[in-house]
Amino acid sequence: MHDDPAEAGLEVAEELLEALGAEPQLLLAFVSTRMDPAPALAALNRELPGAKVVGCSSYAEINSEEALSGSLTVMGLRLEGVAFETFSHTDVASGPFEAGAAFARKVEGFEPSLLMVFPDGLAYNGTRLLQGMQSVLGERFPIVGGLAADDAKFEQTHQLHDARCLTGAVVGVALRGDIRVATAARAGWRPVGATRTVTKVDGGNVLLELDGQPALPILRGYIGERWSEMPMVGVEFPLGVVGGQLGHQRLEEREDIVLLRAIKAVDEERQAIVFGGDIPEGARVRLSRATKDDVIAGADAACEAALAELPDPSIALFFDCMARKVVLGPRYKDEVEGSMARLGPEVAKVGFHTFGELSPVNGVTMHHDETFTLALIKG
Repeated sequence: MHDDPAEAGLEVAEELLEALGAEPQLLLAFVSTRMDPAPALAALNRELPGAKVVGCSSYAEINSEEALSGSLTVMGLRLEGVAFETFSHTDVASGPFEAGAAFARKVEGFEPSLLMVFPDGLAYNGTRLLQGMQSVLGERFPIVGGLAADDAKFEQTHQLHDARCLTGAVVGVALRGDIRVATAARAGWRPVGATRTVTKVDGGNVLLELDGQPALPILRGYIGERWSEMPMVGVEFPLGVVGGQLGHQRLEEREDIVLLRAIKAVDEERQAIVFGGDIPEGARVRLSRATKDDVIAGADAACEAALAELPDPSIALFFDCMARKVVLGPRYKDEVEGSMARLGPEVAKVGFHTFGELSPVNGVTMHHDETFTLALIKG
């Protein structure tokens, strides 16, 4: 953390060289938009010229010890026995699905085992971008990551690829080799009220009808007197998918939430609800709410689930929705610190607070909202 972003980059480079004893091969970099990312990136490239860089701007950052705000946070890796390559795609004119497919075609020839991506969190429909990648790489290919964020002004995000500071792009790193990966995604929000079926959607993310009825009056009736606080109060009452049609998957109905969708805006004229990600017709959904303790318990559950699958990771990557930080307020550090305590000090950790998360559910990567996602890697 430094008032001068170039000095922040210099200090990070010096610490990484000291800790690793050699220049890292790959840098995963997350930078607050309180800090100009270009001088910080230039300093990293100057001091560590042999390292490839991939990352993005963030709402808040996560290092190996705690959650932070206003920092440049970087993980340096030396990957023995693991091949990697960084990629970017900047053409958004053709639309998010096409951009995702074009990005994936660049990655496909590398024949990776895992893809980590950091798309622009404002320029793209994250769900459609992911679907474009999956159209090339396959629905069950493991993709993890988070959508780049700013400091909740929702104006501009940045993506970092080697020496370039981009906007409106998708960047990522593909890993190939003998690695094991375990992922988990949990929110902590509890479903309440009746289960309903999504019967009419426009453009993927505009919910027009539930059970054949206009969606907005149903939401208004549930939120009640707090309706005057919309749209910000919407992050407290996301819509939870509990079964039915979800992309190409048909899920059995369950008591817990599979996927959350954050309310981005309301459309009074059409009596509709606008979400940050797509909500498929045929999904079975319930409104939801959570206490701060519920939200923190969701992060704990994600960590426990990932560790049950991979109990001896060497790296932990956190992709944590900015809405959780908003809901938790001063307690936003608690959910990260709980996971860190379970993982132990020997596991290297890094991550950021996102505008959306990418993590598998039942083996198929989904675009999440308001969710704590975790990827554990063992090389």
